Amino acid sequence: MASNVVPPRFSDAESDHPAVDRWCSTALTGAAARLLLLGPSWSGKSHMAYAAIRRLVNAGYGAERIAVTNAFEVARAYDVPLCAEVTMVDDVTISVDLRHEATEPRPLDQAEGQAALALQAAGLSEAITQLVRRSNQSWILIGSTEDRLVETLGKKTTAEIFAVADVADLPARPKPTWG
Repeated sequence: MASNVVPPRFSDAESDHPAVDRWCSTALTGAAARLLLLGPSWSGKSHMAYAAIRRLVNAGYGAERIAVTNAFEVARAYDVPLCAEVTMVDDVTISVDLRHEATEPRPLDQAEGQAALALQAAGLSEAITQLVRRSNQSWILIGSTEDRLVETLGKKTTAEIFAVADVADLPARPKPTWG
């Protein structure tokens, strides 16, 4: 596959998950398809999302119609690529996940750093809210849990996501051992 929307490490990603099947079938018809992938770290969420994107590209869906990004990029830009017909946002809950999964207390950032982080959190929330509210937009959002989505995006946006998205909650898998 000669697509720049699927990184090399996911170039052979495949999934037979029913939610991916439904999402791909819907997106390929031109209708708005929405998929929320939830699960703990290393549960295969990104793999599954790239498998879905890869399936679209392999079916002839133009890579120029797809935007793949992550929460850090969205937060910094205060924007999500809305010009694409299909948008994937990875790591939506990463800032909350890192805070909850920290093994030791982290020193507080300087006031300027805290302000920048708050601005980025607001940017992410606003951008995802805009994405979710676009009636003709297909998307895949990737996060850890519903509670952490609420903490990241707020109750209202999280409720809007759950109202329109097909949700796949993936179980934990063994973490890889790096040799």
